[in-house]
Amino acid sequence: MNSVWKVRAPQIRDVEPLLAIATAVSQPTAPIQAIPTRQIDGRFWTLTHQSQPIGYAALLPLPGLPHLFELAGGIVPRFQRQGAGSFLWQAVQEAVGGTAVQQITFTTDNLASAAALFLRHHQFEIEHEEWTMRLDDVATAVFTPPSLPGKLQKVGRATAVRTLPQLYERSFVHTAWFQPYSAAEVAATWEPGDELWTLLVDEKPIGFAWLHFPQPGVAEIEPIGIVQEKQGVGYGRFLLTNLLQTLQNRGIKTASLGVWANNETAVRLYQSVRFQYSSSSYSLTYTVPPT
Repeated sequence: MNSVWKVRAPQIRDVEPLLAIATAVSQPTAPIQAIPTRQIDGRFWTLTHQSQPIGYAALLPLPGLPHLFELAGGIVPRFQRQGAGSFLWQAVQEAVGGTAVQQITFTTDNLASAAALFLRHHQFEIEHEEWTMRLDDVATAVFTPPSLPGKLQKVGRATAVRTLPQLYERSFVHTAWFQPYSAAEVAATWEPGDELWTLLVDEKPIGFAWLHFPQPGVAEIEPIGIVQEKQGVGYGRFLLTNLLQTLQNRGIKTASLGVWANNETAVRLYQSVRFQYSSSSYSLTYTVPPT
């Protein structure tokens, strides 16, 4: 242990050096930018060397999952592989023992990365793999919706904020991949070009798809779902193929979506309309020992 390393609460003067660290290790900057507003709930730790910040760790709450927190952080590259990360992680472990933090998760697209190897060395385990699947020929593909009663309807932001959380819960609460949306989260993450499409049967919503348009000609479908009582009868295919036809008519060339690799039903559906595997991300999870 290095006696000149210290772990302390973040200070406003830490923001600039910590932003540089986050950039160097490809981490999001939002947790650091929240330091001046004090909106960090005491779950942020700065690691210093001779009083200068050389690393940090933050635990970010996940809406609707009060036991689970997302890990963000990193160490200045020149201090890596010297024990600084382990020193910081030990302080985090001690701080969260006996608190509301029961599990800590970290997402990576590379299990061979330095961060992933470090975390797996410290008892993080692969909790699940998520695929990104792409359809690169939306413009020329032929989509054949099943013959079912129902229609798609596009709704505005205000309606999306009000209705999406409940539709999402009705679709996924029984699954391992359930991560609920709050109305506040929908409002905060809604981009100006986003769209929410609902599937109506007998004028009642039974399905939904949230569309994002990161660049011209590209659509991201995330999330998409059918309420539990209507699953297994073809409404997922009805929603997806009608939605793709709509995107095709608007000149969209590429569509992508995310799915857990072990969600075999959804993967088969996406493959049947010619979506192909593009890349993986992995959730590494640490379970805090009971005290």
